[in-house]
Amino acid sequence: MEPPETSIPELSTLLLAQATHRLLKLLPPEEAHSVGLRLLRYARPSRLGPPDSLALKTWLGELQPPIGLAAGFDKTGACVAELASLGFGYIVAGSVTLRPRSGNRKPRIVRRRGEALVNAMGLPNPGVEAFSTNLVGTAPSAGVPVVASIAGSNPEEILRCYERLRGVVSAVEVNLSSPSLEDAQRIWSEPEFKILVDWLDSSKWCPLALKIPPLAREDLRKLVLRAVEVWADNGMDCITAVNTLPVKEERLSTGFGGLSGRPLNPYMVETLKEVRRIVDGGCAINAVGGIFTGDDAIRAFRLGASTVQIYTALAYRGPLAARKIVTEMSRALARMGAHRLEEILP
Repeated sequence: MEPPETSIPELSTLLLAQATHRLLKLLPPEEAHSVGLRLLRYARPSRLGPPDSLALKTWLGELQPPIGLAAGFDKTGACVAELASLGFGYIVAGSVTLRPRSGNRKPRIVRRRGEALVNAMGLPNPGVEAFSTNLVGTAPSAGVPVVASIAGSNPEEILRCYERLRGVVSAVEVNLSSPSLEDAQRIWSEPEFKILVDWLDSSKWCPLALKIPPLAREDLRKLVLRAVEVWADNGMDCITAVNTLPVKEERLSTGFGGLSGRPLNPYMVETLKEVRRIVDGGCAINAVGGIFTGDDAIRAFRLGASTVQIYTALAYRGPLAARKIVTEMSRALARMGAHRLEEILP
């Protein structure tokens, strides 16, 4: 079934978003992000209901659509309602740490050829106390599930963040894969990781996802895949695959950063296949990494994802990227002769 024609109000929203996007592309990426968020708070688009064909039961309940905004866009938890109006089925806010972080010196994010970004933000955030306070005021009006991404350099920091968010959000995503995390690789060791899982399990109050890096480094690959197995075997809910890929980038103050966007997609696909093989249906999977179009999303779902997340697509396709992907997914399903997204799942 073809999606409905675009109405006049929707067309006006689309034209305004396209004009704004062209202007923001003239700014450096971090400034464009800040200006875009400020504009969104004053000119929030009307929320449109996606087609019923894209409704899907997931680890977060039924989502319509099962497309989330990945962590990193709203680092403070202050803009989740505005971001939800862009057509997302859920929002991941953060990542947040136990204490405030100012992040790295600028420049700390640059565009790269091939519809990519490289960032060395350094996890700037207000700390979990202020973050939680912000979400108490904003999450109830989002109209979609809000997930908090938490990060830390040891199990104790992560657990304290998790406890502080009790009752504030719908779910929590544990980010152990940011290139900015000090001593992050140590937590992937099996003894340390089991301590974290045991602590989270004993304190569990909401669905939990684990965000993992691409399987690009052989020394980390076995540790990450073993952690995925432990996570699923202990009854945790979801794996988010993948975070950014560490690369050299001389334009950044740090000289290196995390690659996102289209070039990350092959790494996401490889990791998604491996994770699905390991969890064997015992754990849901969020696919994130280079998803720009409806066809990209459909491919991820057919490979075993239960939701997809986007981030860099917003920088290159504009603020209505999620709505565009929804339309493209509906058309792709029609071409396949499917009436509902669930019909094409493996």
